[in-house]
Amino acid sequence: MNEFLDERSFIDLYLKWLKENTEVKNLKDNVIELTTPFLDRHNDYIQIYVIKDGDNLILTDDGYTLSDLEMSGMEINTERRKKILKTILNGFGVSLEKDALVTKCDIKTFPLYKHNLIQAILAVNDMFMLSRHNVASIFIEDVESFLIAHDIRYVANINLVGKSGFSYKFDFAIPKSKKAPERFIKAVNNPTKDITKSIIFSWNDTKQTRENSAKLYAMLNDEDNDIPQEIIRAFLEYAIIPVKWSERNNYIEDLAA
Repeated sequence: MNEFLDERSFIDLYLKWLKENTEVKNLKDNVIELTTPFLDRHNDYIQIYVIKDGDNLILTDDGYTLSDLEMSGMEINTERRKKILKTILNGFGVSLEKDALVTKCDIKTFPLYKHNLIQAILAVNDMFMLSRHNVASIFIEDVESFLIAHDIRYVANINLVGKSGFSYKFDFAIPKSKKAPERFIKAVNNPTKDITKSIIFSWNDTKQTRENSAKLYAMLNDEDNDIPQEIIRAFLEYAIIPVKWSERNNYIEDLAA
């Protein structure tokens, strides 16, 4: 991601990378294991399972995502956390079935739903991976409280369809005004390379269907860890505005306009 690429080139390369780095393994007659190139927080490749059910397909993480969070001390056991989890999953058309993240499709819509399930796994991992110092707070709530405190008008949990036909979830949308274009916000609790690539891909695909002046702000949680410069550079190269949480007050005027 060091060289600048135009929007179309990035999308083509990203999809090629996905295709070439996804491994397929038959587990049973009707069950396939897909190993994706995306890494979880243990630097293990994220795996999903495809179960043939008549003419339909069931895609699931087999319960790994929430089980792993629970073993790390993060239980989704309060109404607030359950609500946030539900909001995240709804944004990707994913449901919770006996602690497994599940979505259903047919063979024609498989690429879209596979993409949505992986994005949901990444989003759940990111939002609920709390540091020891921050166990009482979930970052997306901090961002929402910041918007409210500064009278910044917003709509939460917006789904937009990109040029590819894929659907993407943005945490907040700020309507355009006489002074400013429409703006979108992604709250990123733990900015990793995979999440950065995913956001760049989603924005490059989405903004081709929006007005040219539309902007995306990536709110990056740096309360406990510095944000690597390569992450900041990557966002800037693709015209995404990186906002370190510690520097959020510098952007109040832009967001409130």
